Amino acid sequence: MGRDRQTKRTEKEYKKLNKIYRLSQSGKLMLERIRKTKFKIGLVALAVFFVTFVIFFSLIFSESNVLNTKQVSDSNHPTNVTVTTTPTTQDTLLTTDKTQILEQDPTQTALDTEFSSSTKLELSNDSVTLIPLQLSTDATLLPKHENVQPATNNEATIKIDKSTPTNLSDERAESKKDNTKSFEQTKVLENELESAPETLVSTRKYHYVIAFNVSVFDTPESGKVVDTLKYATYVEKLDETTYNSVNFAKVRYNTPKGLAEGWIRSTFLSDSLKPITGEDYDELSFEPVKKVKARIENVRAIYLTRWSFNNVQKIQQWVNFAKSTNLNAFVVDVKDDDGFMLFETEAAAKFVPEANSRAFFKKDEMKQIVKELKDQGFYMIARIVCFKDPSYARAHKDRSIVYKDTGEPYMGIYKVPWASAYDRQLWEYNVKVAMEAAEVGFEEIQYDYVRFPELTKETQRRVNLRQVGNESFAEAIQKFLIYSKKKLEPYNIPLAADVFGLVSTAVDDVGIGQYWEAVSNVVDYICPMVYPSHYANGSFGLSVPDAYPYETVYNAIRDGLRRNLHIPTPARIRPWLQSFTATWVKGHIVYDEEAIRKQIKAVKDLGIKEYMLWNAANNYKKMWYE
Repeated sequence: MGRDRQTKRTEKEYKKLNKIYRLSQSGKLMLERIRKTKFKIGLVALAVFFVTFVIFFSLIFSESNVLNTKQVSDSNHPTNVTVTTTPTTQDTLLTTDKTQILEQDPTQTALDTEFSSSTKLELSNDSVTLIPLQLSTDATLLPKHENVQPATNNEATIKIDKSTPTNLSDERAESKKDNTKSFEQTKVLENELESAPETLVSTRKYHYVIAFNVSVFDTPESGKVVDTLKYATYVEKLDETTYNSVNFAKVRYNTPKGLAEGWIRSTFLSDSLKPITGEDYDELSFEPVKKVKARIENVRAIYLTRWSFNNVQKIQQWVNFAKSTNLNAFVVDVKDDDGFMLFETEAAAKFVPEANSRAFFKKDEMKQIVKELKDQGFYMIARIVCFKDPSYARAHKDRSIVYKDTGEPYMGIYKVPWASAYDRQLWEYNVKVAMEAAEVGFEEIQYDYVRFPELTKETQRRVNLRQVGNESFAEAIQKFLIYSKKKLEPYNIPLAADVFGLVSTAVDDVGIGQYWEAVSNVVDYICPMVYPSHYANGSFGLSVPDAYPYETVYNAIRDGLRRNLHIPTPARIRPWLQSFTATWVKGHIVYDEEAIRKQIKAVKDLGIKEYMLWNAANNYKKMWYE
């Protein structure tokens, strides 16, 4: 009976989230069409303005004093190519001057100082560098267990509208009221931010394709097309020339077969990510990072809640199930969605004592259980829910996300208070839990909900996210991962991060801070949740993605592999696959053994031999997993 109630409750939550997502997605698509129409009109008006401007000033001033020939040529965009507009990202709302007085206690100051001195990570000798270290990544992104995947109708070319407000006056006025700290603490934070470009590689040294399906020519003169570059592809600019009054740039980029070179029109390149993502992302790091391999190469895992792992008898049942189905790994909740611990930790005792109150094991007991499972050949992964932590948010209301006008906690669609991914104390808490998980024998740390909550435009105006400096969402998430990687280095175990499935396809951070390149370059394993039920109808050209398990998973993972080509130290991709039937999706199919096998085949056809299965109620099919 308990399991049936849990299953019904899980399906009810999935259905609710899916409805909310689809309603918001239809609005996004409508806004996208409106924006594109406005942009085309604006582009024509801009072109006319520039032509008039150039002619007027060329009659008055010499060409050398006002405008050189190259600039004129660059301003003339060919009319047969559509350049996408970029909506302002939600991070823009949160940008504040470095001189703004911010709330920061001694704990936060100390953690920031520690972080700023340890952002450079050593490059492993066995890490795979697919491109020269001067060349960074390729840009694209989107969802997880929450069923919120945006639609994609054109492979990796969809730009997600995150409906971000741009009025900062109210935000700053409220910030001055809510956030105060001493002058000395302010200077510490400013020094960290100002020194960031010295420790983090700016993406401005790279160039990005800002148009769809850009032709690559062998030479400008021949006009022979040798390749096509997708929107948001990262390239290295090598040279420039002008032919028939058109500027061309020679670029180098990565492909599955290796490095390639060719010429494209210069007007389709940008030295900033802003035309694509809405943010410069200048502070993101693309320094090479030492990677750690899992003890078991071909992981075949299932997710288990704390309740499925709360006594020796249940654990033995899962061991028997795994052995009879060829599974070799468990992903177990060490800190779950409510913020509660599987075993008692010193971290929880320090930061959230309530989180230990429902722990099922002492630390020594957990160590013995993990050892026995490892001795039987199982690979043990500790799932740690990071920023959707109601227990922490309740214990530290002064740090959680709250409404500015009332001071009440932001609850969101999950109806629980949210902690802030900007909170350095929460960073420390999560990492200390991870360290204790490693101490009891877990062989990999997997962060979930390593993101900001989904926020509408109106909500963004109303809430205090506890922003640090002018950090973007993507920067805060990446800094947290870099900090975690450094602190876990002595344990020599992999760090993994769960990301929304569409993060591999969208071109920005999906409004929650999950920017594929920024995450993948740091962690050892990136785990996109490519559940077909999470994708809106029309994604990848599929009428109902849930009814096409092979095609949906194949397209999503392929996008991730393509983007990994352009990162100095890409993470290995180990996806989450759907092991539940999405009864709330119109046109859904039953996810039986056949549907699960199709997903596995899609992964393997792309050269990936490992995966994890998700079922919130832990009801898994008894079949032979390969």
